[in-house]
Amino acid sequence: MPTFSHDSLLAARFHSARAGLELTAIIDAALPVTRISADVLAQDRKHIPLLDEFVLRLVNTDLRTDGAITGFLGLPSSMVTDTIADHFRRDLLVYGPPDSVDGVRRLKLTPRGEQQERELSSITPVRVNEPLIFDRLLWKVSSFDRRVIIPRRQAQEQNMLLLPTAQRRPVEMSDLTLAAINAQLRERGMIDREVLQVRQISESQAPSVLPAKILVYADADRTDIQLGVVIDGELSPDHELALYNHGGAKALGIQVEAPAERPPLDPDLERARIPLAEVTKQRAQQAADQLAAVAPKEPSDELPRNEIRAIGVFEHPDLLEEALTQARRRILLIAPWIKRDIVNTSFISKLENRLRRGVSVHIAYGYTPNDPKNDRDAVRKLENLASRFKEKFTFTRVKSTHAKVLVYDDVWVTTSFNWLSFAGDRDRTYRMEEGTLVRGREKSDEQYRRYLDLIAQESE
Repeated sequence: MPTFSHDSLLAARFHSARAGLELTAIIDAALPVTRISADVLAQDRKHIPLLDEFVLRLVNTDLRTDGAITGFLGLPSSMVTDTIADHFRRDLLVYGPPDSVDGVRRLKLTPRGEQQERELSSITPVRVNEPLIFDRLLWKVSSFDRRVIIPRRQAQEQNMLLLPTAQRRPVEMSDLTLAAINAQLRERGMIDREVLQVRQISESQAPSVLPAKILVYADADRTDIQLGVVIDGELSPDHELALYNHGGAKALGIQVEAPAERPPLDPDLERARIPLAEVTKQRAQQAADQLAAVAPKEPSDELPRNEIRAIGVFEHPDLLEEALTQARRRILLIAPWIKRDIVNTSFISKLENRLRRGVSVHIAYGYTPNDPKNDRDAVRKLENLASRFKEKFTFTRVKSTHAKVLVYDDVWVTTSFNWLSFAGDRDRTYRMEEGTLVRGREKSDEQYRRYLDLIAQESE
């Protein structure tokens, strides 16, 4: 069973979350948040109803008849009578002997009731400092994990999509409701503390964000573009509605183009090819199995069976990762452009590890001379690696290529997907990409030789 990346799992889980629309892209996003330190008045939560506590404390202060307690509280006598009866059943109250003057039997705390009253009286409010996270899109306190909050500068460096804020002003005390704060405490597992009052707040001046995912859905004509927001691995309708009210996809600069044309296959391969709809359904089940698995399965030494099937846009990065981490004999990759967001330190490290294990690597790129779409530092990283592994790694610039091909071991993938530039573009224009995976020694050997010849012919 394949191992799914985080984005692939999201795609498998939520690809059909919008009826009539197709999941086209998953975008790394940054939700603006503010770290707040709140000076609050809080106390341990009391585990008995307020009326139960009042009755015990009033009896202790010498209001010792049903009528006196009812008159003091201004409540219906039936409520007070029921509470007193419950205290009798719990051995907290008894009636004392008749009074010598008026003969009335007054309420009295039992030893157990006295202990209960002392414990309740000892629980008093204290001032504590409560760290809070304020969601600036929904403009309310939220229970986000502080450990995953990152600086906004880091999100910008990673080209994450910055989501809007509801208001461009500092957070004020009036924005923090007690109900929201206490709900947030309960979600953090602090069920024994209750905040009674916010006395003062201080706001962190360092802009912060919470990593999130934006799911882009579009209809066939690309006239209806809808967004889903995933936070902590789940869809958030509240954030989706907030983005809609801020102008939706158009306000964020998100556009969807017509699907790219899939590279054709030989007729015999086309007939044998499993279509994308069937593959998507199968991968959804595999993703569910992975999410439900108690422990990962041990990798099998059994060779995968031959197959010819479609691959969707979200599976491509997983196949590239598989080539970089599991290829045993060879890797051949052709792509028009190279971006630093793909060919980064991690990419180079994985590729070097393959080379050290004896894997033969060929990478070719090029579309037009002096193409500004290429990141020079990413190209330089590959040039430097090729110079260190001259016997195993050839890195070639070709005159022009429309080919987008990956061959590793006995797998051949032909596609419209840009293998080395699918991330890092400031333009937020997306489209469906579809390719074909062919697994089998004979066909992969044939394509491997074909593209080696192409690289040799087109090299500058």
